[in-house]
Amino acid sequence: KLFAEYQFNIIMGTDSGIFPAFIAKNGIPTGSCYLFVELPEVLEVLSRDRLLDDLPPEICVTTLDAWSAQARDTYHLTEYVFLDSVYLQGSLASSDANLPDYRDLSWKLNLELKTTIHNIHSSTNRTLFILRQLENLAENRVGFAQTMVGAFDGQTAIILAGGPSLKEALPWVRENRDRVVIIAVSRISRILLDEGIIPHIIVTVDPQQISFEVSREMLRFAEGPEVPLLVASYHASPMLVGQWPGKSVYTSSPFPWKTPLNADNLRYFGPTVGNSALAIATHLGCTNIVLAGVDLCFTPQGQTHAAGSNENRVGPDLGQISPRIETYGGWHADTNQAYAEALNVMGIQAELASRRGQRVYNCSPGAARIPLVDFVSLDEMELPAIATTPTELIASRVPEPTAEDFLTHYRQVRTELTRARRKCQEILKLSHEALACADGLFGGSGKERRHKLRMDKIERRLEGSLSDFTIRVRQFGIKKFLTILKTPKQAEDWTDEQVEKATRDYYLAYVAGTEYLIGLLESTLQRIDSRIEEEKRHPQFDMLFSQWEKDRQCGRLLVWRQRHPEQADLMTETERGEAERLEQEFDRVMTEEKTSQIDLLERLHDVKHTRSKALLLSRRGEIAELEAMAEGLAGHPDQDKALPYLHFVNGLVAELRGNTDEAIGHYQPLLDERHPLTEDALQQISILAISGQDVDNALLALHCLSEMSPAYLPPYGDLLKVVGSFEDAFNAYNRYLGLVPDDAGAMIKLGIFCGEAGLVEAASELFQKVLKQDPRNSAAQTLLANLAITASSAPTL
Repeated sequence: KLFAEYQFNIIMGTDSGIFPAFIAKNGIPTGSCYLFVELPEVLEVLSRDRLLDDLPPEICVTTLDAWSAQARDTYHLTEYVFLDSVYLQGSLASSDANLPDYRDLSWKLNLELKTTIHNIHSSTNRTLFILRQLENLAENRVGFAQTMVGAFDGQTAIILAGGPSLKEALPWVRENRDRVVIIAVSRISRILLDEGIIPHIIVTVDPQQISFEVSREMLRFAEGPEVPLLVASYHASPMLVGQWPGKSVYTSSPFPWKTPLNADNLRYFGPTVGNSALAIATHLGCTNIVLAGVDLCFTPQGQTHAAGSNENRVGPDLGQISPRIETYGGWHADTNQAYAEALNVMGIQAELASRRGQRVYNCSPGAARIPLVDFVSLDEMELPAIATTPTELIASRVPEPTAEDFLTHYRQVRTELTRARRKCQEILKLSHEALACADGLFGGSGKERRHKLRMDKIERRLEGSLSDFTIRVRQFGIKKFLTILKTPKQAEDWTDEQVEKATRDYYLAYVAGTEYLIGLLESTLQRIDSRIEEEKRHPQFDMLFSQWEKDRQCGRLLVWRQRHPEQADLMTETERGEAERLEQEFDRVMTEEKTSQIDLLERLHDVKHTRSKALLLSRRGEIAELEAMAEGLAGHPDQDKALPYLHFVNGLVAELRGNTDEAIGHYQPLLDERHPLTEDALQQISILAISGQDVDNALLALHCLSEMSPAYLPPYGDLLKVVGSFEDAFNAYNRYLGLVPDDAGAMIKLGIFCGEAGLVEAASELFQKVLKQDPRNSAAQTLLANLAITASSAPTL
């Protein structure tokens, strides 16, 4: 993909300037650019030797400190992110794990680029949220802002999230359940059920399918003596919201466009459900808010979530490129990008709470330290007696709904959806009219003024009274709208053909986005009609079954049956059989173990990722972190896979402690059977042997390495030369150049060797070959000149 069009290539390292020159020589593809990120000391040499002077403007070489501004301001990084056309690649040097400076550069650049792309996507891509908003319209009936604000003025709340420290707080929570408001994030429902704890409020936010997989056990609270109140974001997973058996309230606005039915103007924070739970606790009016399991960082052993969670069962995350933060216990811990962002937002939330006279605490020493969030031991918490339990208070604020409540809501939603569909149909009609005008404007009849005037009028209408809906159209058709970015940046560079194509693409994008949005509205209307059918005395069961299965909400059968036990008796035998099939499918979904989340976790937490991090920690001398990594590997659930990495990490620790024999002992098992770490082990052994003047073992390690990769032949030849094995050294260099004939450094080394051996002609040929390849190579110029002087001063016979 190096020479694809309209692509932003970020490349680590320049291979001494050869890589950017190679790109320039081969020509820049249309719309593409290349940003090389180099070590400052290397960039200084390249600039001094004027090796970057002739590069075209589409190629730039910069440093880690400056790359972000260069990418954003010069090359418009955001546009390429929209097009999914940003690629991070490595040069040969940066891909070599033996070069620690490039390994460090790779680590930091990876982290910064991930952060940048994440922030761009988070601020612009809202289509999934809107999709879930429409899917949840039937259930988003009662607003949090209209029912629960200030409900617990002056009381204490504890927020339970899924961090590693969660279980430490649960005995206290169980003991004080009726004296504190328990707000739990949905993903810990399985843990709470196992512990016999029923929260008063469950919070769910995330729109992704994976949210159902990690939170599905919350639906089991229906089987207990008390069902919590669900506080669901407007864009929460419909598989949770639509199958919830108890009372629920929604946060924010139910519709993604302006309407009198949107009445919530409160602020609900992200990016994590923990942030949202804290926002809910402050809106409830709680004076003291305690965070438990809101760690927002990993344990020293790499665990990211509480015992009993899927993440904990898969094993620690030991190889992630992570920022580090300080904990309340005083040590530093790894975190991830989402957690780091959540920490910043939570600091803002704590400051806003403090201004309202509310205090936020964290009860875990291992949690990330947050400004204005103090540490508190739960044993020190004083809980005043309360007259009304949280359960009773919630019941008074959110009464049981009646059939008429549901029907009134469904009819209001249906009326609003019909209005929205009518507006979108008008946009679609105008878009087709604009395309017809474009045909007249650019067609054989010439550029008629009347077509231009009509198109201007259409655009004013789209951006005027229809703008509320055209914004949504552009969001759903964003990919097609973004293709217009694949055009010259300057207007004067456009050809007539490009102007015509861009105009047509623009209105075709409108057509595609509008048709998609109309389809969503019609699908939502079908769902609303199905909900209305649910409330009838004798519903069409085939209509209900079809809708529930289409929405992957087979568990809604149980919700409906709970509300309408009499109507359930009206099913025919065939319909009862179909209902039984849906119930079995619901049970399967609720119990299947190999979910997409487990697959994702197994990839993300794969122990193979520890290699790069271990090498970086070794270079930095971080013994304590390496020992914590070793502890995590020792406790890994898959010991067969983890053991080789444990040997390697223990070897690095022993090296840092100066225990050479112990280090080699740890590396030895990696040589017994070929493994991805065998090469690394041999590298470390060769370094230790050379530093300890153990020539035999150093030669043996380098010989093994040279059999694995020709890249090791030059250092193998160097060592052979040092110990006087000149013929073997010469063969090693020769063999390498037979495989990599254009390596200037190796040719110069072999040329020097030939010169020292009196093979002047061979040395001269090698230096000349280097200069033919790079006429400005100063080392080859000097050596060739010295060779000529030596030859001319030699005595003649």
